[in-house]
Amino acid sequence: MQLRAGIYPSRHPEQTDGWRILCEQEKTPHFLTTERPDCPVLLCEGETPVWLPDYLQEGGIAVLSGMHPEELPFPTDYIGTAALEFADLTELDCGTPRIASLVPVYAGSGIGLLRLHESRKIKCGLHPDEYPAVVWQSVGKGGCWYTGIPFSELICALGDTLRRTTPDSDFTERITSVDKHLLLRAMRELLIRSYGKRGLPYVYLHYYPGNYQSVFVFRVDIDGIYGDHLRRISDAAKKAGIRVTFYTNKSLCEPEAERLRDIDPSHDIGCHADVHNLFTTQEENFRNVHDCRAWMKELGIDYTTGFVAPRGMWNFALNRALEEDGVTYTSDFGYAVFGLPFYPYDHGTRMAVKQLPVDPFSTERAVAKAEEEGTALPEGSVTDYFCRSVRRQAEAGLPVILYSHPQHFGLLAEETFPRLAEAVRALPLWHATMGELDAWWQKRDGADYAAFWEDSLTVTGDLPENVSIRVIEPKGE
Repeated sequence: MQLRAGIYPSRHPEQTDGWRILCEQEKTPHFLTTERPDCPVLLCEGETPVWLPDYLQEGGIAVLSGMHPEELPFPTDYIGTAALEFADLTELDCGTPRIASLVPVYAGSGIGLLRLHESRKIKCGLHPDEYPAVVWQSVGKGGCWYTGIPFSELICALGDTLRRTTPDSDFTERITSVDKHLLLRAMRELLIRSYGKRGLPYVYLHYYPGNYQSVFVFRVDIDGIYGDHLRRISDAAKKAGIRVTFYTNKSLCEPEAERLRDIDPSHDIGCHADVHNLFTTQEENFRNVHDCRAWMKELGIDYTTGFVAPRGMWNFALNRALEEDGVTYTSDFGYAVFGLPFYPYDHGTRMAVKQLPVDPFSTERAVAKAEEEGTALPEGSVTDYFCRSVRRQAEAGLPVILYSHPQHFGLLAEETFPRLAEAVRALPLWHATMGELDAWWQKRDGADYAAFWEDSLTVTGDLPENVSIRVIEPKGE
């Protein structure tokens, strides 16, 4: 049996784009199918094929997301559609992600929790109207996980808002309205469990070179140079052994443009646009990106093919403009935070410019928030946060991409970088620049292999150097 997941294409391509992104992130074998597939696991969203009942009867396992009851080939205890901000998916190893969705709700036996009365105190020990987030249904020799949560479509959803960036912090930023990185972890867990239901291993490619547990990257968005602040960041990072990727905004750097030469050659420089904003059309975004890159070229600044969007804002027009100007990656917390790199999809079509999600905490936003509240930023709090983020993200096996700006971080760089370097060295982390991570992910994405199971696992194909297979056995090891 060939170990690969089949993705059933919906009439609305964007509904299954998230499943494609997950499988590409994992580099687990998969294919798009319109006929009854020869595959152990099937992934659907919004629609199901007419042959699904036979597939399940014969032992197939499916994950059905974003499902309304009429799309399911068996009776359900359908409760109704709820407007929910969160879904408790702790049992799927991802906590309680923000989903901000309309969700068909089902009673039954399953995992996770949907609370129809959110942000309510529990009184008299009663928990009315709580239902599983994902329900299990056995059918013949097989079965399926089904849920009303549109997991896949949410991965490509547009929109950002001011909110807390992590449950354990009161730090707020204008980030993606949906916790896509957590939903992808839940989708991954459902995929792994589906292979396990068939007694089969789950095969994927390790996310980092060799045996590294995670990757550490530090970036600085130059929204103004602020005298010697930029130099202090560059010098302190070099002294601590940290290579930084800087992103230059033309309009905000022009008054002190000569000080861009204070950046040590050991660091990288990318583009942060001309006008510090996002535009609606591809043409406007292209001009905003291209003008900044042309300006850096005129100054004789050796810049990379990287970009990060002003204000963390993203749209499809920007991504198309970046591709037009030869940019290979961007990193925008208005679209995604914390998770693994991925190639966005635009209504069923994969886009060429990949997204490298970042931890959205920055010194400058922390200072602004403290000022809004009439308090001072606690001494050492920035360094403490960065070090916690290193440990938290590395423990989860996710990239550690941290960032700030010269305005306030420039005054803290000398005290922060030594402690940050110590935290990084204490863990098996690959220290890279944004460009190196971009190049690695592109190489890993190009790997071509197949996996087969006949009482034992066989893998065929060629893997690039330092790209390795990982296997999770049915019992979860």
